[in-house]
Amino acid sequence: MIQQVKTAYMYLIVMGIGVTLVILSIMVPVVSSDADFSLYNTGWNGCSKFGTDIYNTGSFVPTVDISGSSQKSIQHETLDKLDGKITPKDSCIIIIGPKTDFNDDKDENEVGFLHDFLRGGGIVLLADDFGSGNDLLERLNTTTRISRTPMYDLAFENNVNFAVTTEMTNHPITKDVSMLILNIPYTITPSRSAEPVFNSSSTSWLDAIDNKEKDEEESIGPFPLMTSEKYGRGELIVLSEPSLLINNMNDPTRADNAIFVQNLIDYLTEGRNATIIDEAHRDINDPVSFTNQFVSLMDDPYKKIGVLITISVIFIILNTSYPKRSLEGVRRIIERLLAERPEKKDRRSPLEITMEKHPDWDRRVLERIVKDIEGSP
Repeated sequence: MIQQVKTAYMYLIVMGIGVTLVILSIMVPVVSSDADFSLYNTGWNGCSKFGTDIYNTGSFVPTVDISGSSQKSIQHETLDKLDGKITPKDSCIIIIGPKTDFNDDKDENEVGFLHDFLRGGGIVLLADDFGSGNDLLERLNTTTRISRTPMYDLAFENNVNFAVTTEMTNHPITKDVSMLILNIPYTITPSRSAEPVFNSSSTSWLDAIDNKEKDEEESIGPFPLMTSEKYGRGELIVLSEPSLLINNMNDPTRADNAIFVQNLIDYLTEGRNATIIDEAHRDINDPVSFTNQFVSLMDDPYKKIGVLITISVIFIILNTSYPKRSLEGVRRIIERLLAERPEKKDRRSPLEITMEKHPDWDRRVLERIVKDIEGSP
């Protein structure tokens, strides 16, 4: 009875360990945000994939403000804090969907920094539709502007919100790109020195009446959707369709969108060892914060099966007689194999054995001697 209770307890302990290993998970802090275009947003409207691809180039430079961050939220340094930390000709700055204004104060002059950064040979990508991008463009003294009117096209994918375009110029960013799928894009009014990278089609229009229908009085395309212009020794790139960079649109299943994004990353980072993605101009109502999530350590079903098999074997070894019997049987087999085999007896007569060893002896003489020894008449 005692042995049965002991076995039962052992069974429960071993199975408990097995179940724990199978469902084992840990709580880890995860940096997240719900803000549109945020690197920390893994949802459809975030740019986490774009940020990961930039990180994989080895040039990503974090801008987290340690002194201003806490367990509840993460703060990022404004762009002017990069002064003296990066070299313009070796760096690029990416600004996606900024919601707050760029300061132009005497002590904190982000616009002044970007002006000097561009003139010193840096690249700045501004991807925006209805954020504060025009405020920055105006302060940089360029006449390039992003329209405040959405654009639609008679050519679209699935529904009118997803216009398509095939109007690419000969530029490294559009290499191997035949068609892009857009998501209610805005357009660009370029400066005289700006060159288009890609445009909308000739069947597109600016929906000034806001009815998603082409009316006679509305302007028709093509319209620039991405431009590039020289700024001192640097380059200012403006993209009026930042949705191309979000997780939902940066996808191989959406025409050549993923190729376009990879070309863009290659163009921005080639020969440059520092890439900064601005996160300081997000909406304060959608802060970057810490959340806790349970992460399973054993999400592979084969690992779970392996653990259960291992636990079962351990239980059998510790609490049943089958292993002992099996080991005893193996031991007996090994002993039999290793045991010395007795020498096989030679059943021939001494006379035959002697004649085999001395064939030149006289057999009749040997037979007479044997008879004499045995006492035969």
